This record gives sequence, structure tokens and C-alpha cells, in this order.
Amino acid sequence: MQLLVVGATGGTGRQVVEQALEQGHFVTAFVRDPARLPVQHPNLTVVVGDILKPETILPAVRRQDAVICSLGGRPGQQDLAVFEGTQNLIAAMYQAGVKRLFVVSSLGVGTSYEEASLPSKLFIKTFLRGPIAEKEKQEKVVQESKLDWLIVRPTSLTNGPVTKQYRLGEHLPFSSFAMPRISRADVAAFLLDQLDNPTNLHKALTLTGR
Repeated sequence: MQLLVVGATGGTGRQVVEQALEQGHFVTAFVRDPARLPVQHPNLTVVVGDILKPETILPAVRRQDAVICSLGGRPGQQDLAVFEGTQNLIAAMYQAGVKRLFVVSSLGVGTSYEEASLPSKLFIKTFLRGPIAEKEKQEKVVQESKLDWLIVRPTSLTNGPVTKQYRLGEHLPFSSFAMPRISRADVAAFLLDQLDNPTNLHKALTLTGR
């Protein structure tokens, strides 16, 4: 497939790029700073742009089969690019006629907050207050769009390998004192597995390791 990865220089985004290339997809990475993506491959195209500048997004979106968006803010900060950038991305997808959008959100957004463990809730309410607020708005604009969307809410992210051993669900219970984790590599693997699987479209799924 022709895949556009937005947020390709982040930990999860880079995993999506690398695994998609390994699987034989043609990948377009939309980045602000190409030096932060030291990946070279004949099937990789790097487009330099700014998600807050709509005119730079459309050339990257054209002719794509799907878009994987992994925009994220840093703990303790509120990154306006997450919500406003996603709005701009959706508008460009409408204009280009691209319908499939996968978005990496976070545990703690929407109903997943009430299902999180106590340690996770404390972390969300302190260090992740700003990023979660942006993710809430991001999810709302995605869910209200006319796209074929999927939202994934991973638990605490690690740099572990691909295992494909995970639990997922729209309502996923956790032990009261567990701090659930999943590798960025597994999140990327799950997203790529959904490209030819319509079962989970129009769902917001919590994703964690076993």
C-alpha cells in the first residue's frame, strides 16, 4: 500500500515507518526535520512540512491508501499541533479523497481514564494533563469526521521488540495497582495489521501488552 506516516520521527511513528518498509509498503514520511529520521530505503519518500501549515500537507496526502497519525506532545506540555494539526490533516484528506485514518492516542482519553489503574490515573493527572487535553480534542475531531478511522490508545510505551502479544478492547479492565505497558513496536505492528482488516474501523481501542 501507499502509506503516509505523520509524526514519523517520534518513537511509535518511526516504528511504523520501519515495519511498513519491511513489509513492502511504499511509505511517505511527513516530517519537520528530516535529520531526525535516519532511515533510507528505496520505498521511502520524505516530505518536509509543518502540520500547522495546511498548504504543506496536501502534497504528502495525495495518492495515499491510508494515513497513520502519531502526533504527540511531551509530558507536562500542551502541544497545539496535536489537535490543530489533526484538523488540518483531515481537511487535506477530504481534499485528496483519502479515507482511511489511523490515529495513535493515549490511555486516559475518553472512557479509558476510568478503566485505568490508580498509578496510571495519577500519572495522567499530573505529568500528562496537557497532552491528554489535546488528545481529547483530537479524538473528537477524528470521531466526528467522515473518514474510515481507527483510534488506538496504548498504555505506557516501551522500546521493547515486536511480540504481537497484546490485549485490546473498547473497554479494557486493569488491575488496581498495575502500570500496564506495551512496546512502540507492538503498537506499530498492530496498526499495520489493521490495514486490510475493517473489523475495528470506527472504534477507539485500548491496547496493552500481555
